[in-house]
Amino acid sequence: MIVDPKQKRKDLIFYNNLLLIMSIFSVIFFITAMFVDAPTLKTKTFYNISDTKKFGPIVVKDKPKIYEIKTYMFSNNTSVYISGEVINEDDDTLFEFGKDLWHESGYDSEGYWSESDNGMNAKITLSEPGTYYIKLNKEDNSFPDISATFYRKSGSGIPHFMVGFYLLIITLFTFIFRNKEWIKEKYIWLDEVLEEASDD
Repeated sequence: MIVDPKQKRKDLIFYNNLLLIMSIFSVIFFITAMFVDAPTLKTKTFYNISDTKKFGPIVVKDKPKIYEIKTYMFSNNTSVYISGEVINEDDDTLFEFGKDLWHESGYDSEGYWSESDNGMNAKITLSEPGTYYIKLNKEDNSFPDISATFYRKSGSGIPHFMVGFYLLIITLFTFIFRNKEWIKEKYIWLDEVLEEASDD
């Protein structure tokens, strides 16, 4: 079967334009995954965390449950490490998270200054059926005033991220398949350039 070179080139341009559109949509899905904020279903706040706080039980049956945890340190000119862990009903740790919270302030030649990183956000998706707890721990011998708020969310950006990821994979493999000859030519050209450079 004889393939018309002009038609082949038209097909290649069509598919490459289609792949470009797919890659643009992939980027859009990645961006929306970072900024999507699903409605909050329930909220619970703990104040003045002095030791371990245990939130739960969280019972997952057929649908995943999504939580966003926001902690905030109110104290000035101090620092503390706060950690969290997700455990099951057997008290086994499934995964952990944590962050150093700090605040510094003072006076210099320009007057008063203040710098801080006194908040931590963590998003947790529990998809497997079971009973879970979320524990927050503050390092020993620390006194900062810390609050923690648990938000039960109706959704998350993970589906957007997964759609963007799979769309990007499909785009990449399709591009390689449709442009095998061009990629081969570029590979040969690059190999020749590297050989000439090594000879010099």
